[in-house]
Amino acid sequence: MNLSKKHNLKTINRKDEIKKILESGKRIYTKYGPIFLYSSNEDKIKKTAILIKKSIGSAVKRNYIKRIFRNLIVNFIINSKSYNRVIFIYNHKNKTGFKELYEELKILNNF
Repeated sequence: MNLSKKHNLKTINRKDEIKKILESGKRIYTKYGPIFLYSSNEDKIKKTAILIKKSIGSAVKRNYIKRIFRNLIVNFIINSKSYNRVIFIYNHKNKTGFKELYEELKILNNF
């Protein structure tokens, strides 16, 4: 697993775009938080947003979770070409590693 590899993903920056995805995207509930999947017809660029509260842990921990999840998004969701917008809201307070997230998010391979 190469966490430093650059993926062809852009970040969802606009608040109105995030709101639209949260309201009308497909929801998948995991142990670590909900994932919202959305397919935008107007823009084919692959975009993602990973939302983690500051109360979850230090910046190092939050960035580690973002790197892991970004890698898993590319492997499971974006490569399936069904969805081009993904938002993950992380709300798990305990320590999380790659294997735990990988096993939990393996179910996304079907979407």
